[in-house]
Amino acid sequence: MLMSYFTIEFKVLLRKRLYLIMSICLPLFFYLLFTSILDLPKSERIIFYKEYMYSMVVFSCMNFCLISFPVDMIEERTNGWFKNLMTTPLNITSYYLVKVSKTTFQFLLAIVLIFVVAHFYNNVNKEMIKWIKSAVILWIGASLLLTLGLIIAQFNDTQKASSIANLIGIGLAILGGLWFPTNTFPNWLQTISKLTPTYHLKHLAYRLSKGDGIDFTSFRIIFFYSVIFLIIAILINKQKAVD
Repeated sequence: MLMSYFTIEFKVLLRKRLYLIMSICLPLFFYLLFTSILDLPKSERIIFYKEYMYSMVVFSCMNFCLISFPVDMIEERTNGWFKNLMTTPLNITSYYLVKVSKTTFQFLLAIVLIFVVAHFYNNVNKEMIKWIKSAVILWIGASLLLTLGLIIAQFNDTQKASSIANLIGIGLAILGGLWFPTNTFPNWLQTISKLTPTYHLKHLAYRLSKGDGIDFTSFRIIFFYSVIFLIIAILINKQKAVD
């Protein structure tokens, strides 16, 4: 039953190509645009190309976390598909396992595609082990932040959920330094930026790409956010059940 549901979910993913295309191609478009129009000295250019590559990978993964992951579940509750699934041998744990697996697969697509474009279009070069390490840490970190999507999934209206998710996504992108370098921020905003999960996810991958190893402080912060988001989602769900 679980494998059958996996198959169904991936067939649905291919039918709903708009979410997939927008979540990957929009960050990719930003990457190509900003790396093309900014006139930087040659010594700074490749550093910017690499750093902005990681920014857009994180931005893409957060789009999956905040929009496609929760909105998919909201739609299935409202159209009755979730209720029908729960009358089959499939249990709630398996349901979430498949949803998470599908979304983490989308993370992988985004990471690989943006890495490939950065390498061939902007000559971003690294040792293969550094590509792999930074890809793995991005994949793990983004997977942990899926718990933020669980909070969005508690809404009953897809339009409201999408609007709030977009606002949160834009806020985390700006504050986390995904669109603009944090060193251009005033000091007080840099302090806020370093409290965001998006900043730390990008920081983790960028450090690995330079051969500096894992910043365990950043990893602990992401893990802390993951746990807090999960607790909030559970509390909201329990309150909904009581109401």
